[in-house]
Amino acid sequence: MVLFDDSTTDEHELSKDILAINTIFICRLQGRRAAKSYAETLAEVMDGIGEIDL
Repeated sequence: MVLFDDSTTDEHELSKDILAINTIFICRLQGRRAAKSYAETLAEVMDGIGEIDL
């Protein structure tokens, strides 16, 4: 009975590393999109405030 196979360990570690790297890049991209959207929304709100007549 084989409980631990070294040949799949390297492949498993590589796949986990690639998944972690991919996850980091995806999260950074989503963070940039969210920040850009927030900045655009804030700019629109600030423009709207300037147009209010008192």
